[in-house]
Amino acid sequence: MNKGLLVLNILLLAAVAVLYYLYFNSKSDGSVSVKPMGPDTASAWEHTPVAYFEMDSIETSFILSKEMQAEVLKREETINDSLNRMRANLQLEFQKFQAQRSKLTPEQINEESNRLSLLDQDIKNAEKLLNQDYQKFYMNKQQEVVSLIKDYCREFNKDKKYSYIIANEPGLFYFKDTAYNITAELLKGLNEFYSKKRKN
Repeated sequence: MNKGLLVLNILLLAAVAVLYYLYFNSKSDGSVSVKPMGPDTASAWEHTPVAYFEMDSIETSFILSKEMQAEVLKREETINDSLNRMRANLQLEFQKFQAQRSKLTPEQINEESNRLSLLDQDIKNAEKLLNQDYQKFYMNKQQEVVSLIKDYCREFNKDKKYSYIIANEPGLFYFKDTAYNITAELLKGLNEFYSKKRKN
C-alpha cells in the first residue's frame, strides 16, 4: 500500500513539474514547444536528480540490519521454546488423565477435563500475548533501522546533490538507470556512520 502511494506521489510530482515547465515556456501565440520524445530522452530534459539504493543489499549487509535480524531470530526461538514447553506439559497432563480415567469418578473426570481445558486456553492466551509482543518488538527494530538510514541519507546528501534518495524494493520500479545506483557508496558510509554512533 505504502509503495503504491510512493510511486503515485512521484508520478504526480513529475506531472506537475512537466505542466509547470510547459506553462512557463509556452510561446506568445499560445503554442507549446515540446522536445521530441526519442528512444533516450533523459539527457534532453532538465530533470530532478534522483538516486536509489537496493534495499535487499542494505538488509543483508548493513550491520544494524544484521544485528536486528539476529535479535528477531533469537526472540522467535525463545517464544517457540516457551510455547513448545507449555504444549509438551499439557500433553503429559492429558496422557496422565487418559491413563487414570478408568479409576476416576464422573465428577473427577469432569473436574480434570475442565482443568486441562483451562490449561489449553492459558497456552492460547500466552501465544497471543507473545505474538503481540514479538510484532511490537519487530516493528520497533525495523523503525530503528529505517530511522538510521534516513539520518544517514541526510548526511550522505549534505552537498544537496540529490533531490530524492529512494529505496528500491522488488516490484517498485519497472526501469532504473544504474548510473543512479548509490548502494555500494551508501552502504559503506552507513556502516561507518552506525559504527561511530554505536561507539558514542
